[in-house]
Amino acid sequence: MDIEIHLGGAWHACASILRATHDSTPQGSVRLQYETDYAVEHLDARDFRALTVRAPVDLGIRTLPHWPSFLIDLLPQGAARRRIERMAATNISAWELLERGAINPVGNLRVRPLQQRQPESHSGFALMDMIERGDAFVDYAMERGAAVAGATDTQGDAPKFSVVEVAGGRWHPDSGEIPFRIRRHALLKFPVPESGPQAGNILRHEAAYQRVAAMVGLRVTARLPEFIDGALLIPRFDRRVINGREVRLGVESLYSVCGVLDSALTVLRHDQVLIALAQCVTDFPTELTEYVRRDLFNLALGNRDNHGRNAAVLKDTDGTIALAPIYDFGPAFLDARAIARVIRWEGEAPGGGEWGRVLDLLDIRFDEAGLASPRKSLMQTFSETAAVFETLPQTMRQCGVDEAVIAHRRDDIVRLANELRAVGVWP
Repeated sequence: MDIEIHLGGAWHACASILRATHDSTPQGSVRLQYETDYAVEHLDARDFRALTVRAPVDLGIRTLPHWPSFLIDLLPQGAARRRIERMAATNISAWELLERGAINPVGNLRVRPLQQRQPESHSGFALMDMIERGDAFVDYAMERGAAVAGATDTQGDAPKFSVVEVAGGRWHPDSGEIPFRIRRHALLKFPVPESGPQAGNILRHEAAYQRVAAMVGLRVTARLPEFIDGALLIPRFDRRVINGREVRLGVESLYSVCGVLDSALTVLRHDQVLIALAQCVTDFPTELTEYVRRDLFNLALGNRDNHGRNAAVLKDTDGTIALAPIYDFGPAFLDARAIARVIRWEGEAPGGGEWGRVLDLLDIRFDEAGLASPRKSLMQTFSETAAVFETLPQTMRQCGVDEAVIAHRRDDIVRLANELRAVGVWP
């Protein structure tokens, strides 16, 4: 299997991955090797030019006991997988799924298509045609492979399509081969039916929560998501259009950064994520603060859906690596599926109140990893965040959060502010 990377406005041969056994599952052994010419040109790169932060560009051959975890980021899931299986008229292996379906994923990597898809002339759709999910749009989007890889939730699909706007305001499902001048890239996200009667409300509040995130200084996209008649239009942070040329940035989920292959069988803690980030991001003190603040706001606002594919690092073309803008940030506590908080702090008590112990254990883990203690920085972050929590209900109201949601979160916000104030450097 050949992997291609998008650099300088075009796809380039980058690496090859071969099965070392007959096992076609992610648990099967593989050999990974960068293409010689590519490796010579980009030797030792670990940024947007590398497959993953865990495998810098080199001339060696890696024999791995299982798939490298970045491949799971590319693996189609949910409705996208079912479409590929319908086209194949049979269930197919994970390896075949990669070969057939990882041709236009998030980020700047893809599996080289088995057949080069020819650009198709199409009149496109009005924005409202897409949002109303007419059969013409959904069928065409699925046929063009525009369903977002990995777009699943714990127990059901998150209907999400990659779309582009072209001149004249017409929209097209993004197949990766658009024969028009692209104005902007976006994702079109619909409510998850399995979320229950609050599904639409959860998605609407995702736009409001993004406005809250912007107000409190978390990292967001330059243009915030818009909730339009039942769907969320989300600006893409991994695509840019510069002088008419598409630029794709590298994206790697936190599961990939941490080397997690099977998230269902792996318990990941925040200290492990932070240590992995310290080894790859450009400015760790800044990312440490951003990461911790995000988790504190997840707790305050009831966003329990904090698994390792709901956050990522963004690898920019200037060589910087940092946390991607916050996404999938919403009131998951409203979800009928009773979504559980996935990534926790070591020493975190189920009901909270153990932040001193969290800091103690974080000190130990950082020391074991040869990293400087984060305690002073985090105590300052705790105190500053507690101060922001004092007016958080008012901020939520300003950003369009429903009064019922504010009322539901108020007690937890006050409790958390008191806990943080108790261990932080309160002015």
